[in-house]
Amino acid sequence: MCNRQSVEAFSVWIIFLLAMSAGQVFGQAGAVDGTFNPGSGVNGAVYAVAVQADGKLVIGGEFTAFNGVPRSNLARLNADGSLDTTFAPGSITGEVEALVVQSDGKVVIGGDFSSVAGVSRRNLARLNPDGSLDTGFVADADNTVYALALRSDGKLLVAGDFIALAGQRRERIAQLEPNGTLDTGFNPNAAANGTIFALALQPNGRILVGGAFTQVNGSPRSRLARLTPDGGLDMTFSQSGPMDGTVLALGVQPDGRIVVGGAFRFVSGIERNGIARLEPGGALDTSFGALGGVGGRLLPTVHAVGLQPNGRILVGGDFTTINGTPRNSVARLNGLDGSLDTGFDIGSGASSAVLALALQADGRIILGGTFTTFNGTPQAGIVRLLGDDPGCASSVLPAVTNVSALGGEGVVTVTAAGSCTWRAVSDVPWITVLSGATGSGNGTVTYRVAAHRGRARTGTLTVAGRTVTVNQAVSAFETVGLFRRSDGFFYLRNSLTSGFADLSFFFGQGNDIPLSGDWDGDGTTTIGVFRIVSGAATFFLRNSNSAGFADVSFSFGAPGDIPVVGDWNGDGRDTVGVFRNGVFLLRNTNSAGMADSIVNFGLGTDVPVVGDWDGNGTTTVGCYRRANGFFYYRNDLLSGVAEGALFYGLADDLPFAGDWDGDGRDGIGIVRLTEGSWRFFLKNELSPGFADVSFNYGNVNDLPVVGNWNGRP
Repeated sequence: MCNRQSVEAFSVWIIFLLAMSAGQVFGQAGAVDGTFNPGSGVNGAVYAVAVQADGKLVIGGEFTAFNGVPRSNLARLNADGSLDTTFAPGSITGEVEALVVQSDGKVVIGGDFSSVAGVSRRNLARLNPDGSLDTGFVADADNTVYALALRSDGKLLVAGDFIALAGQRRERIAQLEPNGTLDTGFNPNAAANGTIFALALQPNGRILVGGAFTQVNGSPRSRLARLTPDGGLDMTFSQSGPMDGTVLALGVQPDGRIVVGGAFRFVSGIERNGIARLEPGGALDTSFGALGGVGGRLLPTVHAVGLQPNGRILVGGDFTTINGTPRNSVARLNGLDGSLDTGFDIGSGASSAVLALALQADGRIILGGTFTTFNGTPQAGIVRLLGDDPGCASSVLPAVTNVSALGGEGVVTVTAAGSCTWRAVSDVPWITVLSGATGSGNGTVTYRVAAHRGRARTGTLTVAGRTVTVNQAVSAFETVGLFRRSDGFFYLRNSLTSGFADLSFFFGQGNDIPLSGDWDGDGTTTIGVFRIVSGAATFFLRNSNSAGFADVSFSFGAPGDIPVVGDWNGDGRDTVGVFRNGVFLLRNTNSAGMADSIVNFGLGTDVPVVGDWDGNGTTTVGCYRRANGFFYYRNDLLSGVAEGALFYGLADDLPFAGDWDGDGRDGIGIVRLTEGSWRFFLKNELSPGFADVSFNYGNVNDLPVVGNWNGRP
């Protein structure tokens, strides 16, 4: 019979073990997960990692044993890190560079090998769920396969440094049917003139490719390009400028922005050092990555990226610093601006390069590479790190909220014990924490969602260690209005039909040029005018559609300039700019000052027409050329040639742009004198053809304006 003292001691010991166990599961994010034990690991390097639906891991690389057991360049691990002996792939004569797990449990491997289990297979093969060779899948490549991606329909994208695949000429990219035969519906002329190292699929089926190439499908593309679902070059994807080094990793965020990792230093002439983010249309996201990037090696490189649900970005590679702070081969960045997430603590990190990265469903992180230790503990080639502690709060509600395009404020309620301290952080620039950034015990977090023009978007807040998802709807369709110079009145319509004005008021003078924009970010378009005052080009902006004095006025530009309006930086507020002799001069605030962006585009005789052509929430440039009736546009704010062109209109038409069907993308429009009155012709897509909507409205010499006048969601 045991005594009370021994019972108490035993209880203390049990509590200690439970605390230790909890610490292993919910400890410091970035720490080595002690519940994952790969033993002595691999005797070489891990180049690829995939997580199966059942939690098991498949690893590929260049090794001959795992934890002392013979395994030739491919192995499967149980969820606890031990070798899964039920998966026996046999000998693979060469390295495995890439792998994917199909929904049926079969594993496709790519790399630089010549046989699998004694059967000839050059650089591409498929294994059954038990590791045996799938003999019905034969699609040899004549050189190394570096990247694989599964399409939603089961088809397989293959990329690398090959010139032929499955006996047919396919230059570095191809698509296979589920049975391994070539997909003849995928552009057979899709080609890159250099190695493709990375693939990423977007929700709309478009394909991002990254590598060492300078041309794709015969057109200049510097290390990054986007293809249409059938393999054609996507001309709507605007490469923001040349990269001076290889792209090795790609990731697509829920908001459509693209994270790029590699061995580059500059993107579009702007220093980014191995890690950058692009807008959905391809322009460089200047709000991200301006803090230093990776460093500390002769050629610091990012080999892998991982996107967490809370918006944070994991990077692995060969570096010893990031943003100037010591971090050995792995780090986590804040999604808002690319700053280092100091709450992700890896200690001394990896002893050598991290080449592969995968996220488990429970948030834990798998790393593969050439390292032999991690944070001073033996971890040869494979390690698992802890994810984010779910926090001490018992609930954070609501976990998901939906808002209209008009934006607005929201509240998150935190339920927690009094000893629980927590914080709230926005992971995207258009969600702002107003109150409750830190707290303890029960509390609330108030946040604001900015209004926007564009497609639906998703962002997150991290509150008390938990993710709060904010879904914002697509913006409403826009309608037209008129400024009548003869009386200084604006006449606004709330529908795209003929009829009388829904709203009219006096604002302006006879020689003013009318403007419209969402100046204060409240989701409602209001009016303004551009006027020359004592020789100074002056803007007068009104925050309501009513008569009265200007709410904001300032000088910008010069006499003879043509004013333009747009959301140049995607912050949800429209600001002004001018077009001068083929040059756009754009401001990011409605105030006097120098241009924030200067874009050379078009001819001096062109009429500027600006819009959000690709629906990414940012306005870019365009021009209408009266001499030939063509409209030319770009999807970024960089100087260069047109990325798209279409014929629409006549020489005497007045051109403009707007989102006529509420799909988040601007179409074009013209107003034309027809039988003595103005007739509007509106096109929903950037394609030639007849107008989707046409109607009569206004008088001769009226000038058109466009907007969402009543702020409808």
